[in-house]
Amino acid sequence: MYTYRMGLMGALMMLSACSMAPPRPHAAAVTGPIAAAPAPAPLVAATSKVVPAPAASALQPAPAPLSATPVPAAIAAPVAVAAPAHPLMSPHPVPKLAPAKKAAAAAIAAPAQATLQVSGHVMLKPARGQQIEAGEQADTLVYFVPVSGGSRARPGHYTVYTHNRDFSPESLAVPLGSTVSFVNLDDVRHNVFSVTPGSAFDLGYQGSGEKADHAFGHAGIVLVSCNVHHSMELDVLVVPSPYMVKVGADGNFTLAGLPKGPGTLYFWNPRAQLVSQKVTLPMGAAVSQQILAVRPRLTTALNAGEQP
Repeated sequence: MYTYRMGLMGALMMLSACSMAPPRPHAAAVTGPIAAAPAPAPLVAATSKVVPAPAASALQPAPAPLSATPVPAAIAAPVAVAAPAHPLMSPHPVPKLAPAKKAAAAAIAAPAQATLQVSGHVMLKPARGQQIEAGEQADTLVYFVPVSGGSRARPGHYTVYTHNRDFSPESLAVPLGSTVSFVNLDDVRHNVFSVTPGSAFDLGYQGSGEKADHAFGHAGIVLVSCNVHHSMELDVLVVPSPYMVKVGADGNFTLAGLPKGPGTLYFWNPRAQLVSQKVTLPMGAAVSQQILAVRPRLTTALNAGEQP
């Protein structure tokens, strides 16, 4: 019993000793000057430790993947887009021109239609009692007058001299609207006039060295004379078209730059009557025309200007 009590008291004493804190020592009284406290030691930077990532086995298991919902075939199938043929890579197809539109586009883009021409041969035949000299074929003029359209005649200014009581030249071809100056080179007076219907005129008397002008505004042949010297004669052919050409010495000619359509070809030689022939251009065959010389040869000036 005693032993039990002694053991219990020892245990209680050990518990109270453990629970009692040791007394805090009192600061000693400071006498005299206070010494400066030493500077605190510098802080040492804490070294950061890299915490290793937890092992994969420590992580929670990843959730199972969701089951993919099947995509409908209409949506899943890729849509095939044809490569555009347009140079600008437009996805829209290029419309094709209808045949009528193609023809219209070609008509606009095509150059202007080339002008037409007529070729042929003129035969100058002598009437009874007449003779044809070499080179007289070249005194023949061919010109074309279209029914409609074409270019207008290009008027000019020409000169006829009265000399040795005659006209020089004795025959003349001029474009419609041209002016002819009559110059007197003789020592005597002349009086140039015409009584041709539609083209009559009278220039009055002209002394030596004087000049008088007249404009021919009517197409066709105008017979000009002198009222003082009745043997003087001048034939003026007034051509109402710019489409004219002289015949070569061999009788051949080519009249170019003509408009399309119907018209009349005229053939004129001062020794013959004016002859005409209806044609429609274009024409495939060459033209052949015979004219009859019924007068003696005359000095001639055929003013076949440049083609239009």
